[in-house]
Amino acid sequence: MRAYFAWGLIILVLAAAPLSAESKAEKNFAKLSAEIMQNLQEFWPVRATMMGIHDYDNHFADYSPRNVENKRKELRKFLARLYKYKSVRLPHDMDIDRRLLRGNCEIANLRLIEVGYHNKNPNLYIGDAADGIYYILISDYIPLRDRLDNIIARMHALPQFLQRGERNLNAPPPIWLEYAGENINNVIEFYNTVTTQLTSQFPDRSAELEEASKKAIAALNHFKQFLAGLTPGDPGSFAIGKEYFDYMLRHQYFFDFDADSLLKIGEKLLAESQKAYDEYVEKMNEEGRRDDAPIFIPASITRQDVLDYYNWEINAVKEFIIDRDLLTVPEDVGNCVAVETPIFLRGVIGSIAYEPPGPFDSAQTGYFYVRPVPENLTDEQKKEYYLKMHNRSFRGSVAHEAYPGHHLQLQLAGRGGSDVRKWQMNNALIEGWALYCEEMIYEAGLYEDNPTFYRRVLGGVRFRAARIVVDVKLQTGQFDYDQAVTWMSETLDADTSWIKREVLRYTVDPGQPMSYLMGKRAIMELREIIKAREGENFSLKSFHDRLLAEGSIPVSLIREKMLR
Repeated sequence: MRAYFAWGLIILVLAAAPLSAESKAEKNFAKLSAEIMQNLQEFWPVRATMMGIHDYDNHFADYSPRNVENKRKELRKFLARLYKYKSVRLPHDMDIDRRLLRGNCEIANLRLIEVGYHNKNPNLYIGDAADGIYYILISDYIPLRDRLDNIIARMHALPQFLQRGERNLNAPPPIWLEYAGENINNVIEFYNTVTTQLTSQFPDRSAELEEASKKAIAALNHFKQFLAGLTPGDPGSFAIGKEYFDYMLRHQYFFDFDADSLLKIGEKLLAESQKAYDEYVEKMNEEGRRDDAPIFIPASITRQDVLDYYNWEINAVKEFIIDRDLLTVPEDVGNCVAVETPIFLRGVIGSIAYEPPGPFDSAQTGYFYVRPVPENLTDEQKKEYYLKMHNRSFRGSVAHEAYPGHHLQLQLAGRGGSDVRKWQMNNALIEGWALYCEEMIYEAGLYEDNPTFYRRVLGGVRFRAARIVVDVKLQTGQFDYDQAVTWMSETLDADTSWIKREVLRYTVDPGQPMSYLMGKRAIMELREIIKAREGENFSLKSFHDRLLAEGSIPVSLIREKMLR
C-alpha cells in the first residue's frame, strides 16, 4: 500500500508541476506554426486546394493593393516571431520546421512583394482560374455532388478575381502576354467541357452550374480582350536578377552557393554529361547494339491493349523495386493509375504528366496522364504501339513519374512528420529524386534486356545540365528568350518548337529548371557520405527509406539530420 501511495504522490506532484521552459517554447512554436500555415493557405486558396486542404475552396486569392500590403506586414511579423526561436533549444525536427517556415515566408515575400508576379504575369490569373476548378474535380475526399457547391462558388468568384487582374497588370513581358493569349482559349474550353460534363451528370443542379459557368466564361472572354489590348513591357522583364536569384537559392532551396557558382557547376556538369553521352553512343555503335531490330507485329492490337500495358508497366516496375529491395513500399500505398489526359487538359499537357493527390487529402490515388490513344489504330500506329510494348519503353517514364519516382516519394512524404513538413513541395528534392531514380533503377538492372535504354538516362542528365545554364542566364539577364532558345536547341540538337515551349516555362518559374540535376547531385553526394560512414553496414534500401521519410524538403536539411 505504501509503495502504491508513494508512486501516486510522485505522479500527482509531476502532474501539478508547471511546464518546463522548453515545453512551453515547443507548445508556443506549434501554435505559431499553425498560425503561419493557416495564413498562407487562406491567402493562396488554390494552392491549399491542390494540397488537399479544402477550407478555402470557394474563393480565389485577393491581390488588391490593400490586401497585398497587409500580407507584407504579416509576413514580416511572422519572420520576426520565428527569429526569436533561433536561440531556443527546440527538438531538431521542430527546428527544421522553423527554418522551413522561415523559408516559406521569405519566398512568399519575394514573389509577392519584391518580384510582384501578380502585377506582371497574366498567366497567374489564368492558371488559378483553371486550377481552382480542376483540383476540386480530381480530389475524391468527398463525393463529387458534395463538391459542386465549391465549384459553383469559385465560378461565381472568378469575375472579381479577373477584374482585379485587369487592374493590377501593367507592361508584362511580351512572351508572357503572348502565351496568356493562347492559353486562355484552353481555359475557356476547359470551363465549357466541365460544365457540359457536370450538368449531364447532375441535371438537378444544371441551372446553377450553367448560370455560374456563363458568368465565369464571360469574365474569361473579357480578360482575353483586355490582354489583346494590353501594352507589353520590356522583353527581358521576366528576369528576377542576380540578387533575388541568389536570395531564392538560399531561402527556397537552402543551397550555400550563388548564381555565379551555380552557372559554373552547370557548365561543368554539361561538359561531363555530354562526354558520357557521346562515349556511350560510340560504345553501343562499336558493339553493334540496336534498339530498332525488326520484329513481328500482330494485327489485333487495340486501344485498350495499349492502356492496359501502361498500367501493367506501372505495377511491373513497382514489383521490380520491391524484389530488388531498393526501398520500402508500404502495402497500403495509394494507387497510381495511367489514364488518358482528360479532354479539358489536352491543350496544356502535350506529353505525359503525373498528377499527385494532395498530401492532406484522404483519397490518395495518383493519376499518370498519357497521350490519348486513337479508338481505331492504323497499321502504322499498331506497329508503333506494339514496339513500345515489346521494348517496354514506358518503364523509364514510370521510374521517374511513378515508382520509385514522384508517386512513391510524394506518398511517403505525406505519411509522417508535422503539417509543416507535409506542406512543403521543394522541387530540388521532388525532381532531384525522380531524376536520381532514372539512373539508380538502371544500375539495379531494370534495363538488363536492353542496355541501350541507358542512352536515354544519359540524355536526360545532359538535358537537365543545359537547363541549369539556361536558368541562371535567363534570370540574371545574360540570355534573352531568343538567345536561350537558340543556345539550347544547338547544344542539344533539339527541335526548336519544343525548346521554345520549354524556355517559356523557365522564364516563369526561376530555379525550377536547375532543381532537377542539382537535387540529384545533392542526393548522390549524401549517399556517398553515408556509404563511407557506414561502410559494410551501408544499405541502399535503408538510405532511401531514411531520405524519403523526411518529406519534400531541401536535401541539405535532410543531410544535416542524417549526419547528426
